[in-house]
This record gives sequence, structure tokens and C-alpha cells, in this order.
Amino acid sequence: MIDPDKVPAVDDDEIVARFVITGASAKSLKNLVRANKTVKPQLFIPYPHRDVSVNRHRDCDETETWAFGAGIAQVRQKTLHGRSDISVESCSLDPLSVIAKPIKDDPEGVPDNPNHADIIGFPALKADQKSFALKLAAAAGDCQSPPS
Repeated sequence: MIDPDKVPAVDDDEIVARFVITGASAKSLKNLVRANKTVKPQLFIPYPHRDVSVNRHRDCDETETWAFGAGIAQVRQKTLHGRSDISVESCSLDPLSVIAKPIKDDPEGVPDNPNHADIIGFPALKADQKSFALKLAAAAGDCQSPPS
């Protein structure tokens, strides 16, 4: 993982993961991932927030990447169903960009994560966010299942 004391800016050639985390409802998973494992735009809609949380692969192995996702799911008392990887370059749609946003000493108990980042720059209205979410979902990789 990235050295927590030396977190670099996000580069366009990096890959980030968007975790697929839902509550108990099977319907909520169907809103995010299709049967063929392609992801739906809903996975990238930040509403009601203005950013989308992602995890950088930089200096991070598969085990660490999955552990970050599992930790978030555990704190939120939800299920980690998988992740979809996407290039930072594909996320850089004017006005969107990806910034490093390490998690440290989170008051809600989210595990420390120097690899955390956010896709920022979304418009405020959900309807306006959807056009960006469509482009992000089209560029994102299929949903990968977590290791058993």
C-alpha cells in the first residue's frame, strides 16, 4: 500500500477500484451489476453526495485491495459483492477528476486507508450526475467477485 506519510497525487495512468457494497436486498445488487457482470451507471452516481469513493491500486496488492473493501463493508454492516476497476484517465471527464483522499482516524470507524481516493466534480443534481455515471460505467471493467 501507499506509504501513509507520503501519499502522492493521483496519476492519469493509475487504476482505481469502485467497490460493490450493498445491504441485504438482492434488488439493490441488481441496481448496480448486470447478470453478465457489467456494471450499471448507478454504481457511479454519488447522489446525495458530490463525490464517488474509489481505491487506488498503486503500491497495493490484491489482498490489500480486497481487505479495504471488506473493511468498509464490515463497518457499514453491508455485503461486499465485488469491485469494478477503471482507469483514472477514464474518470477525468471535464469537470470530473480523481484526487487522493487517504482515510485516517475516521470517526465512523472506517479502517485507515492511504490508497483511498475520490472522483470529484460531479454536478449537484442527480439527473445531471447520470450522464457522467453512464460514461464511467461504460469505461469500467466487469464486476470481479471477492476471493472466497
